[in-house]
Amino acid sequence: MTRQHGAVRIFLYNWPVYLGTWIPAVIVLCLLPILPAPATWLAAIAASTALAWSLASLLVSFYIYDRSPLVAGLWVPALLGADTRAWATIHAGLDAEVELDGVMPGRCLARLDIFDRAVMTSPSIGRARVRTPPTKAASSCSPTALALADEACDAIVVAFTAHEIRDRGARERFFSELRRSVRPGGRVLIVEHLRDLPNFLAFGPGYLHFVARREWLRLARHADFDVALERRITPFVMALSLERRP
Repeated sequence: MTRQHGAVRIFLYNWPVYLGTWIPAVIVLCLLPILPAPATWLAAIAASTALAWSLASLLVSFYIYDRSPLVAGLWVPALLGADTRAWATIHAGLDAEVELDGVMPGRCLARLDIFDRAVMTSPSIGRARVRTPPTKAASSCSPTALALADEACDAIVVAFTAHEIRDRGARERFFSELRRSVRPGGRVLIVEHLRDLPNFLAFGPGYLHFVARREWLRLARHADFDVALERRITPFVMALSLERRP
């Protein structure tokens, strides 16, 4: 299956938002000649800003998912440590963002699809699941009851998925499940956009869909993880390696 460009996928997942921005903005720009003078500049600035932000988000998406080191995954092993014999990957139906099989040591113990409509309420995730089927078979389970045995994994990778759990309590239970499933000294790798300035500049108000760095650190503390390593894969994507305390 040919992988769609990042910008195309982001547009298809969020097309109501993009069309809901572009159509009114173009209408406003077309009406500028007949608007009263005091409103002309404000209308022009608002419409131009909306168009610029939406186009910038697509350009940034193309860079992140098609031109940055992210997808190749060569940066992953260094964040998980050398002693990775058994690992698992967790997603919400989209497993193609980071290539793991060619770079991870050891064997893949499980691929879990934790999509749960009750706690993953964003319409975009539903459209994404329809338009981009997973490339490898995955077992479905709840984010608050992972289908993994206690301390079964040396490493677990959760890429662009945990932020889809919109409920605070459910995120805490998810992190507790991650801790249960990884051995003492094992690591969990969280890969996410952040609710921060670079993502605000790139995605405008859409950055509110992401989670702030302090929330990921709070969740790590809640589940008794230590931050082993933290790295920016791009200015817009954080990789946070969490090590389970004994």
